[in-house]
Amino acid sequence: MSTDSSLLSKNHSEPLGFALVFFFLAVLTANIGLWIYSHTKLPQWANVPPAPSSLSVQSAFLGDRELAYRASVITLQNFGNLTGEVKALKDYNYDHLGQWFNLSDQLNKISDYTPFLAGYYFGASQNVEQLYPVIEYLRKVGKYPEADKWRWLGQAVFLAKHRLKNDKLALELADELAATYKPGMPAWPLQMRAILASQMGDKDMAHGMMLEILKSSADKMDPVEVNFMIDYICNTINTPAEKAKDPLCEGK
Repeated sequence: MSTDSSLLSKNHSEPLGFALVFFFLAVLTANIGLWIYSHTKLPQWANVPPAPSSLSVQSAFLGDRELAYRASVITLQNFGNLTGEVKALKDYNYDHLGQWFNLSDQLNKISDYTPFLAGYYFGASQNVEQLYPVIEYLRKVGKYPEADKWRWLGQAVFLAKHRLKNDKLALELADELAATYKPGMPAWPLQMRAILASQMGDKDMAHGMMLEILKSSADKMDPVEVNFMIDYICNTINTPAEKAKDPLCEGK
């Protein structure tokens, strides 16, 4: 009786063993076929997608606003590096990037992480015509009342003047930067428009603006800032002949 049972068990196990071997060979064959088909194919980058709404991002993180912000900026930082390739900034969709800047701003207006990415990373695009969304974002953030946000408006001036070569926009931004000035800040937000005017060749305007700043604000400034402005008037704006006649430049 026991012999019959062992034979029956053996007869049942043989088909199971053949089935497992067949299954293994089928899976192996499928894997080899998949590799042959796909090993030369690379992931395709779909570029920067439109930004989702801040509400939907918060919902995805169970209403945790700060976690949603951190996830969004990590996503923003890694665009172009998700497919095993590194894409040039000129290939990015900057209009969509502007939407992502504003999304992170809606989630967290205090952090400087996104303005830093916008100004110093995305602001380095090889195609300078793409920089308008970056400048507009920095222009908005630079007017926030929190301490030192004005510095991002200063970065917007730099991008407009030295990357875009757009003097008109740079002067507009310099005016807005000057409006953020408060006693205790460095003086260069006040000086920026005069410096730009001097670089653009309008020496008379630059001279008048510097003098006006000295008359209205010198008593609130660090002496080093005042000395810089006098030196700038005498040795950068003025010609040697003008310097010799300018009472402000005596001994300079």
